[in-house]
Amino acid sequence: MTQVISEHTYPKRRKTIFFSTILICIISVLVFAFINYAKKQPTKFLLPLETELQINYDPIKIEIAKKKSKAEKMKIQENNLEAEINLKAAIELKKAAKYDKAYKVFQHSLSLTPNNPKILTEFGLFLEERDIITADQLYYKAITHDPNYERAIIRRQKTAAVVNSIDEERLKRLDEKRDLLSEVDVRSSAMKRATKEAYILHIYHSVGIEGNSMTLAETRSVLETHMAVSGRSVEEHNEILGLDSAMKYVNASLVKSDVITLNDILEIHKRILGHVDPIEGGTFRKTQVYVGNHIPPKASDLSILMDDFEKWLNSDYTQQLHPVKKAAIAHYKLVHIHPFSDGNGRTSRLLMNTILMKYGFPPVVIQKQQRLQYYNYLQMANEGDIRPFIRFIAECTEKTLDLYLWATSEHSPYTVPLLAEKETIDGHSTIILEDDSSGSGSEAIRL
Repeated sequence: MTQVISEHTYPKRRKTIFFSTILICIISVLVFAFINYAKKQPTKFLLPLETELQINYDPIKIEIAKKKSKAEKMKIQENNLEAEINLKAAIELKKAAKYDKAYKVFQHSLSLTPNNPKILTEFGLFLEERDIITADQLYYKAITHDPNYERAIIRRQKTAAVVNSIDEERLKRLDEKRDLLSEVDVRSSAMKRATKEAYILHIYHSVGIEGNSMTLAETRSVLETHMAVSGRSVEEHNEILGLDSAMKYVNASLVKSDVITLNDILEIHKRILGHVDPIEGGTFRKTQVYVGNHIPPKASDLSILMDDFEKWLNSDYTQQLHPVKKAAIAHYKLVHIHPFSDGNGRTSRLLMNTILMKYGFPPVVIQKQQRLQYYNYLQMANEGDIRPFIRFIAECTEKTLDLYLWATSEHSPYTVPLLAEKETIDGHSTIILEDDSSGSGSEAIRL
């Protein structure tokens, strides 16, 4: 049958073709634009260049959370299986009274799965009679990762009171040593020399923790002469001079004041960075920073957080804490907030010492040889247990008190703390005593 074409057929077809062409052009333009846009976008999240990353507190590499690959999942399963096998072996060695081998196997098992509640608890049971404090920490960590793990809960109910008693006894001992030191005449030559040496040691170790390579002798030279040391960077000199300036400010303005304000903390930081970065000194950071596995609060939250920190620092509750507890917790809180782009560690340690000095304790020296241990305890606090960090600060406080008591007593019963520059093979530092050629006597501490 022949199709009849009317006079209106061609215009309709032309209209359809016209609109189809327009639609195809629009779609082509959109597709072309989308392809260009897609080409400009990264195919995955890209990390910043190494030169753009500045980690001023912890040298541990940044770890960005990401989905685990199949190979990584298989590795975790292998670790879990190996850890279980090692755990059984460790328990058998324990039953056979082969304690040294059992200890090593327990350690290896825990290194494979650090958060396994079963392994944490069994290792704690093994250590309980020998080191109840570490055992209690392991039980605490097990409960943190599994609040319903009954075996850990039962064991911790038995260790918590004992450990608390040990901690309180140590704090009582620190008070006794502080009171004994307070009987020494501050105008005596021995006390003046001890104070000077402790002052230099604090600066040397505090900047050393942050990576400053100056030796103790070089640090002393910079502080006493303000002259440059050959072969050392300008920044390293300025770090020492900045901390010196901040400590002088604390001694002159804060030790005898009733409260420590947010402005005081900013003034401390301003002086610490005054010679290194005067623009950033005394001001909150404006960007996000990353500190090892810890991601500090956003820059926009710092004002509120620091106001809350100031209120806590001067609250009635905080005033009732033992000075060492208060100082350690204040240190942790400030470094956890990480309010500055640089100098957080030095500011936190100096704030801690400001609190201690207000209560009659000498400024505490945290040795740079203890750097990794120091960071580990801060990480444990991040995971929920701040007690190991408080114990660490208490230990450092006692060593510093012993140093003062040894230096100011003719026949001191206290052991000289180990505060040398280099670490020995067994992991402990050694002390080096030099004769004072100026004739000031054997009480002078030359480390």
